[in-house]
Amino acid sequence: MIWKWFRRKKSESAAQLKEERLQQLERMLGHHFTIPGILTRASTHPSYLDQSDNRGESYERLEFLGDSVLNLAVSEWLFNLHPDAQEGVLSQQRAHIISRRFLANASEELGLPDCIQTGDDQNLLAGGGRQKISADALEAVIGALYIDGGFEVARSFIERHILSMDVGHEEGFHTAKNRLQETIHELGRGQLTYRTTRATSAPDKSREDINFRCQVWLEGEPLGTGWGRTKKEAEKEAALDALDRLDKVRTASSRR
Repeated sequence: MIWKWFRRKKSESAAQLKEERLQQLERMLGHHFTIPGILTRASTHPSYLDQSDNRGESYERLEFLGDSVLNLAVSEWLFNLHPDAQEGVLSQQRAHIISRRFLANASEELGLPDCIQTGDDQNLLAGGGRQKISADALEAVIGALYIDGGFEVARSFIERHILSMDVGHEEGFHTAKNRLQETIHELGRGQLTYRTTRATSAPDKSREDINFRCQVWLEGEPLGTGWGRTKKEAEKEAALDALDRLDKVRTASSRR
């Protein structure tokens, strides 16, 4: 009799923890799900079902759907953001955004991996395994948001938690620095050099959060200057300034 009581208490405790986990996940996603069980599916790794007596479904089917929804949302976003970009450039940018590494970072920022139900194998969430599960679960959540709330709900989530990271982070993306380097390469010129120093303000005094000034140099001459709160921001602004100057030179040359 006592063992039945303990088993019942253990089951009740597990159910309570599961409910709390799902409520936490809903708050993180910013969406109240109305389809029963869909969030449970989106946060269940196949290994959890392998060891469980409960029948259910893992996130794999939702991951498949979420991958397509993500591709469409990112493609549309890039298409509108870069009206003059060629197909190859857009494809390169999309490939970066939907890469496993980038999605895993977005998933970690959201805290999603800690809400995934997995089996007892400790190696599942170690090294590359954690990265894969993090990225796959994020796509599954996108699939669940699409089914429960429609494309606009899914797209809003993608813009808030994935594309916002892409705008704010410089690594790997087709940034101003990358575009400047490609432009210089096309012109057959030499190597760019970025020189960053401490600064307290920009010349126009429009910002008060300036910490760095950067100049980008080409073959011994300054090509562009930028200011920013961080070194990366200052480098980006310098690259944008250089691109603007090169564009003006090209425009002037074409008119002659």
